[in-house]
Amino acid sequence: MLYEAGASMLQLAEKFECHRHTVMRQLKKAGVEIRPQKLMTPELVARATALYVQGHSLEEVGRLLGLEASTVGKALKRAGVQLRPPVADRWSKSR
Repeated sequence: MLYEAGASMLQLAEKFECHRHTVMRQLKKAGVEIRPQKLMTPELVARATALYVQGHSLEEVGRLLGLEASTVGKALKRAGVQLRPPVADRWSKSR
């Protein structure tokens, strides 16, 4: 199983084009033990900040660090990082 081999729920959600909560629900249903969530340590926040300041989007930073974009955004806000406005409407059909 991919999760047991080390893949994250986020990676599996992207692979199977579903939400990470769906992945978690299916893993639990299959009796798989869920690993603890990655904590936003000061080192991880510093790394995320550096990537964001270099011009990466929250989504890109999250993907690089194995986190949700919303988790990255919240951590950066708490750290006092001024977030850029979104580039496009996330619900537009151009995706």
